[in-house]
Amino acid sequence: MSDIIIPYDQKPEMIFFDFGGTLFVDGRCCPADGFAALLQAAENPDVTDKDALAALWDEYLEDTEPVNGEGGAHLEIPLSAVLTYAEMMTGLRVPLPMSEQEELFDRYNSTREAIAGVPAFLDVLKKYGIRAAVISNNMMSGAGLALAVKRWLPSSAMEFCLTSADLLFMKPDRHLFLSAAKYAGVDPARCWYCGDGFNPDVRGALGAGMLPVFFDPDAEEPLSKQRYDGSDYLLVNRWDALREYLAEFF
Repeated sequence: MSDIIIPYDQKPEMIFFDFGGTLFVDGRCCPADGFAALLQAAENPDVTDKDALAALWDEYLEDTEPVNGEGGAHLEIPLSAVLTYAEMMTGLRVPLPMSEQEELFDRYNSTREAIAGVPAFLDVLKKYGIRAAVISNNMMSGAGLALAVKRWLPSSAMEFCLTSADLLFMKPDRHLFLSAAKYAGVDPARCWYCGDGFNPDVRGALGAGMLPVFFDPDAEEPLSKQRYDGSDYLLVNRWDALREYLAEFF
C-alpha cells in the first residue's frame, strides 16, 4: 500500500457513504410486503389490501416514468409521495410520521444485511475521529433513511443522511455532494466519498471536489490507486482493506 500518494495520505475530515451496495446489500423489492406492514399500523386496515396498494405503486411509477425513467429528467420520485398517493386513493390512514412510515415500508419490502467489514470500518472511523454521513440516491427521505441506518447499524455514528428524495437531484449531480459538505461545515477536498457505482459515485464525487473510494468486490487487488480523467481514486474490494489502510497511515 506504500504506493498511495497525496491526497490519500492525508486523514479525511469526513467520509460520506452511499447506502445500497456500499453499506448494505438488499434483496428484491416487494412493495406488497411493505404495504402489508403499513396496513398493520393503520387505523382502518379493512379499507384496502396490500395487492391494491401495490397496484397503485406500479401505477404511480409508470405515470412518473418520463421524470425518472430512461431518457427522462432523472429526478428522484420520493417514497413519501408514492405512499401518500396510495393512502389517499384508498382512504387508508396510518397514524405515523412519514419518516416512520418510510422506514416501516422499507424494513419489510426487502431483505437486508450489512456488507462484510462495514461495522468494523465504521468503528475505526469513530476511533480516529473521522466524521461520517450518508449521501444516497434513494426514494426514502434523509430522515427515513437515518432511521433505517440506525436500525441496521445501531452502533454507527452517522451524523445525517441526505438523499436524492430530499433534493430531487440524483447522483452524479454535484448538488447532493456539495449540499452535504456545506451542511456538515467541511471542505469537500477534505472528504472521501465511498460508493459502489462508478458513474454516480466516482464521477459524482470528483465533480464535487471530493476524493472517491470505489467499492468493487470483484476488483483483483484489495486496495489500489486508479486514475480517471486525470484524477486519482481508490479502488477497494473489501472494507477491511480500507480499514487497514487507515490504520497504517493514521
